[in-house]
Amino acid sequence: MDNNTRKKLILAPKIAFICLSVILPLIGNVKAQNTINSEVISQVEKLRNTDKTKRLETVRELRKMGASVIPVLTAALQDKEQQMRGGAAFALGAIGAEARTAIPQLIVMLKDEDEQVRLDATVALRRIGSPAVSALTEALKSENTLVRRSASFALAGIGAEAKQTIPILIEMLADNDEQVRLNSSVALRGIGATATPALREALQHKNPLIRKGAAVALGQINTEISQIQNQQNQRDNLRPNPCVTRPNICAPRPNICTQRPNICAPRPNICVPRTNPTPTPTPSPVPRQIP
Repeated sequence: MDNNTRKKLILAPKIAFICLSVILPLIGNVKAQNTINSEVISQVEKLRNTDKTKRLETVRELRKMGASVIPVLTAALQDKEQQMRGGAAFALGAIGAEARTAIPQLIVMLKDEDEQVRLDATVALRRIGSPAVSALTEALKSENTLVRRSASFALAGIGAEAKQTIPILIEMLADNDEQVRLNSSVALRGIGATATPALREALQHKNPLIRKGAAVALGQINTEISQIQNQQNQRDNLRPNPCVTRPNICAPRPNICTQRPNICAPRPNICVPRTNPTPTPTPSPVPRQIP
């Protein structure tokens, strides 16, 4: 047996051990992943339940599982059953910004045939927040009125984080649909003072609908600012004025001789005899006459 053969025989067990040490953890991870997926799937299936209380409990459990449930819930958005699609969207909204990978499919659901599913998808996009702003901005350009309504409603709930949508929201104030115009005005109001310069400029727009929507949004913004200022003024008024409540230490002290009785005044002489009062005469009884 030559040296090369001996070396191969010696190295063979070592190589086999190294391979096993690499493969066994991978097998364990695959089994663990399969276990997690089966638990997620079993929980997601519970979303078919029509009991609202049980559905909420299921959403809480899915939320506790974290990011591992997002792929399964995203796939469930395409389920044939309305209850499953809406429940999956609601659960993704409960997870929040971590569910950003589901945004494209949620945008598609804004034109779902079922009104409740559209609402669940809209609320989910609102809760995901700023990661969904770009997709919602594109959705505002859709020819589908339902999509524009849902997108503007979702942006109205995101607030200041949607400031990049100010120009297109001002354009949406002239939309053909009244609900879209209202939602856009509310969205601009939710963005707050950042939108004020653009809204003031929109007051001079040639389109009366844009002027009206801008005025409504500005009126709400100014009202909220004035309310905040009034609250601050009320808090300031409740604070005690130190110049009024604290005594003036330089003011003269009160004269105690004017408030207390004069202890130097003469006391009455108790040795002087008292005068006896004149006794009151008692009338004598009149004798009765015997007839």
